[in-house]
Amino acid sequence: MNGVLIAFALVLLLPLFIATWRASLLGLSLQGFLMSWIAFHRGVEWSAAAILELVDLVLVRGIGAPVVLWLVMRQQGVRHGRPLISSNLLSWGMALALVLIAFRVADKLVPTDGEAQTWVAVSTSGLLLGLLVLATQTDAFSQMEGALRVENAIALFDLSDEPHSPVGVRLAQSLLLVATMALFRWYLVHLSREANAPAAPEAPPL
Repeated sequence: MNGVLIAFALVLLLPLFIATWRASLLGLSLQGFLMSWIAFHRGVEWSAAAILELVDLVLVRGIGAPVVLWLVMRQQGVRHGRPLISSNLLSWGMALALVLIAFRVADKLVPTDGEAQTWVAVSTSGLLLGLLVLATQTDAFSQMEGALRVENAIALFDLSDEPHSPVGVRLAQSLLLVATMALFRWYLVHLSREANAPAAPEAPPL
């Protein structure tokens, strides 16, 4: 499982160095699929909670959320890159430093080397990198990407707990994420319409 967690950490980092919104959405999709892989291979019992968890990770996080944002960006004809963080050495250094801090914190919280320590380190990395995006970017797409990164980091940490969340809790989490994506889509479309609306004519001088 450590190999999958390290792959998750790389998926967190690489889109920060590639200044395209497509790479960002691909990273979100891979996060969802990697979490579903972890959930499936940790010994799934085919209960209602386990099935709902896989549906949430695969359909909502791995496919639904990235596809919704991709469709909006494609409809708007956005072609140029939209980096999640500024494309300079300072921002990249901050991202790498946050990952090192996350692994250091995990080393203190879980003194024994092993899967539990890696799990805490990668989850904390996802949380800190999501907060970095939220703190340094102001455009709507990057803010949404940062929020989804934070949400995925919490979901990854939740997977480290062997008992599944109750069906009601998992259903509420999934529905909340679906509602959030619907709100994100509405806001991006509404923002685009406002930007493309013709300017009001100036009043003639008196």
